[in-house]
Amino acid sequence: VLMVNASMRVSSNTKERMDQSNSATIAMQRVSRTLRTAVLQSQLTTTCTLAICTESAFLKGTRTSVQFYADVDNPKNSVGPSRVTYDITGGVLTETVQRPLSPTPDAAGYHYCNPGPGCNIRTTVLATDVQTTNPVFAFYTATDAVNAIPLAVGAQLTAAQLKAVDSIDVSLNVQRAGGANVAGASMVQRVALPNADSVVRTDGT
Repeated sequence: VLMVNASMRVSSNTKERMDQSNSATIAMQRVSRTLRTAVLQSQLTTTCTLAICTESAFLKGTRTSVQFYADVDNPKNSVGPSRVTYDITGGVLTETVQRPLSPTPDAAGYHYCNPGPGCNIRTTVLATDVQTTNPVFAFYTATDAVNAIPLAVGAQLTAAQLKAVDSIDVSLNVQRAGGANVAGASMVQRVALPNADSVVRTDGT
């Protein structure tokens, strides 16, 4: 009986380690791949001319969330930049993708519906049991690739900081609470933002 129990415990531990590792790997691949498509609205069209088109690809940045314009699922700019959000709430990492109302922008850029009935938003759960004791997202500028922009718990990047974001560290630690008590699966990846680097900004930065 003892040998059977020990064998079952080892099997359970192994399965939990594999589940956590697979969850972290799949989520990291999805987040990092989409982050690399972050783009200014003005990079996709010459139609939008107001400041909103050229200021920043990023709309929000906290220790546990990031929102940005992404050139994803957009062949020949037939759709326009999607507004993508990654957010961890209650240990659940969720991806939200919202396409613009029209592939043709006006001078103010692309427009998006307000979340609610009739607003087409795709939401996908990428991982559960994501730990948020340490920052999941850390933001860096081109002038300092070593020290992340300081962010207190609950704080957001300012408009000026969002504009300066040049790379992001994504740190995923997946550990099931109340499970077999095995160590969590941790992954860290620095995501460079080639679209941001390719822009010659009007303020000279």
